[in-house]
Amino acid sequence: MMLRCQTFPTPFLLALLILACPSSGRSQPLTWDATSKQIASKRGETNVVFVFNLTNRMAGDVVIEAVKPSCGCTVARFPDLPWKVQPGESGQISVDVDITGRIGLLTKTIAIETRGATNLLTVNVQLPELTQRELNQRRAFTDRQAVFKAGCAECHKKPALSKMGEPLYKAACGICHDAVHRADMVPDLHALNKPTDRAYWDQWIRNGKPGTFMPAFAKRYGGPLEEEQILSLLEFLTRPRP
Repeated sequence: MMLRCQTFPTPFLLALLILACPSSGRSQPLTWDATSKQIASKRGETNVVFVFNLTNRMAGDVVIEAVKPSCGCTVARFPDLPWKVQPGESGQISVDVDITGRIGLLTKTIAIETRGATNLLTVNVQLPELTQRELNQRRAFTDRQAVFKAGCAECHKKPALSKMGEPLYKAACGICHDAVHRADMVPDLHALNKPTDRAYWDQWIRNGKPGTFMPAFAKRYGGPLEEEQILSLLEFLTRPRP
């Protein structure tokens, strides 16, 4: 069906005509180097920045009244509003996107509102694929006991079986806390900034800590350690150091 431009008797149909007939549409007051941009982020980055260049090709001033990112993780930077762009004048809007903890393809929009028109800018961030270690860490954050399940058990459960004292510490605790490439969220147990005693270590070993990566090692919570093993760890951790 072809819609032809003609005169309609009602305001509603007149509005429909304006939207449907290309010849009656108004030109966008600003031109852009692009309205959609994509960046492939690098591993370890927490933010990426896009820059959009604009130019006023109209005969009169264009006033930008509002700049509205689609969410709080996206911050747009620009001159103070209202921003008057004179004929032939150019300018820039930078867009900073927080990509912390994100995976896959991240898409955000920024609405640029002028008097009589809205320009929609789109930014796309392609994040690097997660390593197996990062996937395991994400799984552990939602289920801290996951470290003792499936493939993770090969490193975090089996080596601790039947061990006691210092060998048990190295197999069950040191594998994470003393590792050369220790994860950022895993503390160095030799450099804690708080006093420790038997009750402190007992709480952490048996029960872990909900909302963190620290699992409960006691068997009653799905951990690998028998009561005698836990007591041997407490003895090792609280004995005087030379």
